[in-house]
Amino acid sequence: MNHSSSEVNPAAQLARPVLNTILIVEDVPANIDILLGVLEDEYSVSVALDGRNALMSVETVNPDLILLDIMMPGMDGYQVCAKLKEDPATREIPVIFLTAMNEDADEEKGLRLGAVDYITKPFNPGIVKARVRTHLALRQARLEALGQRDQIQAAYQKLNELETLRDDLVHMVVHDMRSPLTGLGMFLDLLSPEEVQRPDFPATLRMMREASRALADMVSSLLDVSRLEAGQMPLHPEACDLEQLTHAARQQLSGLIQDRQISISPSDPPVVAQCDPVITERIIQNLLGNALKFTPVEGSIRIEVSREGPWARFSITDTGPGIPAEYHEKVFQKFGQAELRKDRKQPSSGLGLAFCKLAVEAQGGGIQLESEPGRGTTFHVRLPHHPPGKSG
Repeated sequence: MNHSSSEVNPAAQLARPVLNTILIVEDVPANIDILLGVLEDEYSVSVALDGRNALMSVETVNPDLILLDIMMPGMDGYQVCAKLKEDPATREIPVIFLTAMNEDADEEKGLRLGAVDYITKPFNPGIVKARVRTHLALRQARLEALGQRDQIQAAYQKLNELETLRDDLVHMVVHDMRSPLTGLGMFLDLLSPEEVQRPDFPATLRMMREASRALADMVSSLLDVSRLEAGQMPLHPEACDLEQLTHAARQQLSGLIQDRQISISPSDPPVVAQCDPVITERIIQNLLGNALKFTPVEGSIRIEVSREGPWARFSITDTGPGIPAEYHEKVFQKFGQAELRKDRKQPSSGLGLAFCKLAVEAQGGGIQLESEPGRGTTFHVRLPHHPPGKSG
């Protein structure tokens, strides 16, 4: 049963701080009255008259401390304490035994069961208050220490995960660099006056240029992602015709297009964005290169430019294999690329998409992915619209 000392004004009750809850387990009414008189002014107090009711009260009251009489009919205090310490949900609640006995053997038995202290009868109010305060303070300190330990463990685990992903990312980039480097080395080994005269030399030269550009792109992405994350990427925004930027990006990737169809929908009037033209063209190149990489030779890619309220927008849609929903966020993460590579479900190689997200957001815009397996992929990019007649 619960005991309350007096009627409390509702407004005052709302202002009252949350009190520690103490459960008194005692079968002698006179002892209960004494303990209530000592504790009710400082704590929220509940009472159970026997061991079985005590175990039920613990589930409903969830006390911060238990004052537990040893000698009770039915289940005695030792048995109650043993039950409490067996249960992970209640084993951390401090138990102070109430006893009229002073034998050392009884104290040892209680401490072995997990009790934290004894209070002897007849009760001394000062001792009761002092021991209750001490063990509540110790419990609070222990809980705070456990919470800090859990936070430290979680942070340590997260750090280990990030270090693993970082290592995976380094291995991934090094692996991706190895192929074009190997190709360049082979081409250079074959280079000779006779080789230059061969009819297929222009094709070999083109492959060398593509390998060189792939290496340069990887290095640029690594450096630029780091600069964008640190807020140190210099940006020079001006009024840019997005359709013109898409045509320029397409021209830069003409060697990769092969037989795939790329259509750029004309925009009339021109869609003008306030952005850095060099950075924005690189964003388009990365997204278009990503589409070319995963679109089959007989597939197609569509680029659309449009106005959307205060935004200038372009979308790149491919007919590739698509990306499962659970990977939509990870494709933009620097470490997520390594994780996707490990899962063998990577939609992109390197840091191109991480660069795109950071570069778009650095210019006040946003990027969105729309995709599902078997139905292709669309990247939507929006940048601040440049109103006609406004200066950069």
